[in-house]
Amino acid sequence: MKLLLFVLGLFFLTPGNLWALQVHPHPEGLVAHEIAHLFFAFAMLLFAYRIKKMGLSSRPHWRYLQVAAFLLVIWNLWAFLGHLVSLKISKDVFLPRGGDFHFCQKKILIRGWLEFFYYILKNDNLFTLPAFYLFYRGISRMESLLRGKT
Repeated sequence: MKLLLFVLGLFFLTPGNLWALQVHPHPEGLVAHEIAHLFFAFAMLLFAYRIKKMGLSSRPHWRYLQVAAFLLVIWNLWAFLGHLVSLKISKDVFLPRGGDFHFCQKKILIRGWLEFFYYILKNDNLFTLPAFYLFYRGISRMESLLRGKT
């Protein structure tokens, strides 16, 4: 067990280039990814609806979960739109910093509204941070209520 933990520790503490990059080979990978965004958005919308339908949204911890689900719906639709816009912009608007550059070091030349929307839509994680915080708050409040009752 110690050997397994050591190997896993080395694996995660010494990553090579591009381990965190999510690649979508065109067109199948991107299509599957876009379908996943829509499915996840629908699942979170259904989750938020069920919280309301069951009358749980009057309780603060469930309201946190409901708002978090709505934020994840917005995030999924935002990311879905961002992927669609990325297909429409020209590849020559990306400016590397030098000859040899990493994917994350790309700069974009904003020539028009499409590039501007691409730049704005790439900041989709502005919705995930508050969503996961609200999930944390809701679950931690549930746990404190359960501990108080037992």
